[in-house]
Amino acid sequence: MTQNQQLGRYKIEELIGSGAYADVYKAVDTVLDRVVALKVLKPSLLADEEAFARFRLEAKAQANLMHPHIAWVWDLGEADGHYFIAMRYVDGPSLDEYLQAHGPLPWEQAFPIVKDVAAALQVAHDKGMVHRDVKPQNILIGETDGTVLTDFGLVKAMETSGMSTRSGAIIGTPQYIPPEVWKGERAGPSADQYALACVLVEMLTGKALFDAPTPPAVMLRHFQPLAFPTGWGVGLPQGTEAVLRRALQQEPKDRYPRMTDFVRGLEGTRYQVSGNREQEAGVSGQASGKIREGGEEKRVGDSGHATSRPPSSVSRPQSPVPRLPSIEWVKIPAGPFLYGKGKETHIIEKPYLIGKYPVTNAQYKRFLDANPKYRVPKHWGKKTRTYPEGKDDHPVVYVSWDDAQAFCKWAHCRLPTKEEWEKAARGTDGRKYPWGDQAPDETLCNFNNNVGDTTPVGQYSPQGDSPYGCVDMAGNVWEWVATEYGWLLGHALRGGSWSDGLCNSYQHRMWEAPAIAENQGFRVARDAGSRRENG
Repeated sequence: MTQNQQLGRYKIEELIGSGAYADVYKAVDTVLDRVVALKVLKPSLLADEEAFARFRLEAKAQANLMHPHIAWVWDLGEADGHYFIAMRYVDGPSLDEYLQAHGPLPWEQAFPIVKDVAAALQVAHDKGMVHRDVKPQNILIGETDGTVLTDFGLVKAMETSGMSTRSGAIIGTPQYIPPEVWKGERAGPSADQYALACVLVEMLTGKALFDAPTPPAVMLRHFQPLAFPTGWGVGLPQGTEAVLRRALQQEPKDRYPRMTDFVRGLEGTRYQVSGNREQEAGVSGQASGKIREGGEEKRVGDSGHATSRPPSSVSRPQSPVPRLPSIEWVKIPAGPFLYGKGKETHIIEKPYLIGKYPVTNAQYKRFLDANPKYRVPKHWGKKTRTYPEGKDDHPVVYVSWDDAQAFCKWAHCRLPTKEEWEKAARGTDGRKYPWGDQAPDETLCNFNNNVGDTTPVGQYSPQGDSPYGCVDMAGNVWEWVATEYGWLLGHALRGGSWSDGLCNSYQHRMWEAPAIAENQGFRVARDAGSRRENG
């Protein structure tokens, strides 16, 4: 196909890639005026029923994979005898191209990429799909999109038995194919884990872990004893080799059970010097002091400065008044998203940070301890200024707009705007709830008096999380957000609560004056790129 050629509603701009059974073009959707990656099935394969079936399977599989780190599908169609898939376009090089240009990456760059890809793969695995071709060429590094996993052309629904590739063919790229696939066994989720571990080694060293002059020689390397390179990338944490060795076991059963477990293993290596991570959190439960930035987590100490590792046993100066009380931040990228019930497009101009969890009782108490004259929530002990026993990791309630603002002023942060809150809750695809369009039930969120009270933050994680990993954005407590409507005092609540029968991420935008109720809480936000964020 040539430049400016029209294929249905899509205008071709340039060829950006070519595979075994499809060519990929940068194109413009002339109806919605957006750039897409258009994957067009090669004419020579149209008569191949198996190839065509695989092409359609790809489209159906990807249509159900909406995630910030996946190149999702916009459209499937046919025009002028050509069958195509219109996909999310990512303006950036592949990881392979990036490594060729920059060489080996330091740990601080490599780990966030692996974490983002692992998150994308976990979404696919949870839907019964396996990528089967994880490699640097299929990982894009977008300037605004961040890390995006693409080419699910080789995804295979695990429950589907009637679909196969060409007779005897092995799907994948030899350097990243695990031993069980070479032996003709079915590829499961752990095959993607094996391949991603290979990718991480390659990022850190600049060289493929399993490489040889010919495919058969590469295959033999996968069955030989594992030998890591002697020279690693900059800043490799102690214990990383042990985690990689488990992910690269020849038997799938000996690898980590899930991609999330693999990532937790890698995260754990970063904190070995400091011992018990739970003790470092400052407050109990899941609201530990970290920034999740493009998949990477950084600890945030009481001074509010991000650190590459949590405080060690070596003493260090402490701020006399803690400012950021162990809040875990999630970084939300700038860019467009589908907003509101009508799903109009709204653009967030700059990336920002938002709390992964609502502010908890334990965190709010630190604010009160630092401000002894400030009032306590009505159900707390008035003299002891303590929250109900056993609820340290429950979201704080009976919080007014003014209370939330006072906390933010003390903690050097702010409330999210209604647009920031909604993007963090819904992602970019206009879903009704954080987890998708499935109606809420007692496994996904705390609502409709299922429990009759608040629940600990994160109790419904990960199944109830938003696409960015934000927790409890439907149910549990209404959350204060900022608005631009001065005549409404700039106050609004989002998300629903434990006592409401309906909750989602866009319809329930209750407008409130500064009031106090048993189901009102809040989460906080900050601008990204500040000195405090970057340490």
